[in-house]
Amino acid sequence: MNCATVKEWMPHYIDGLLSPEAELRIRLHIESCPDCARWLEEAKEMSSLWNDMESGQEPLEHLDIPDITADVMSQIEQLETGRRERAVRTTMARRRTASRTSWLHYGVAVGLTFLLLQLGVFKDMAYGITEINGHMSTSVSAWLNPDGVNK
Repeated sequence: MNCATVKEWMPHYIDGLLSPEAELRIRLHIESCPDCARWLEEAKEMSSLWNDMESGQEPLEHLDIPDITADVMSQIEQLETGRRERAVRTTMARRRTASRTSWLHYGVAVGLTFLLLQLGVFKDMAYGITEINGHMSTSVSAWLNPDGVNK
């Protein structure tokens, strides 16, 4: 058994929850490994401290601790209400203008398209694309030799 496994199963070993075979293997490892023996002592001390704290703990009603739950919850509710109001206002404002804004955008796009068609901007575009494609093809062909291998 290795140290990592022993340390992983140490809480169960301390509580006596392991099978007799597993407990024997862990005990044998602890007897032969000083690091794990120290680990076991520290874990036992921590466990006893924890158990002492749990058994000696007073109920919260007997302690003189002010209850701030109501104040904190009211502050959270106020913040949440303000956030909801701001979110509703911006959403409603956006919904009122969203449809008119989109129609305006479509109208401007259609108007610009007709204007550019009238000015002949798109007339020679197909020729220009073909011309650029031809230049690209010849430059790539010149860069490669006839076998298609880089020069």
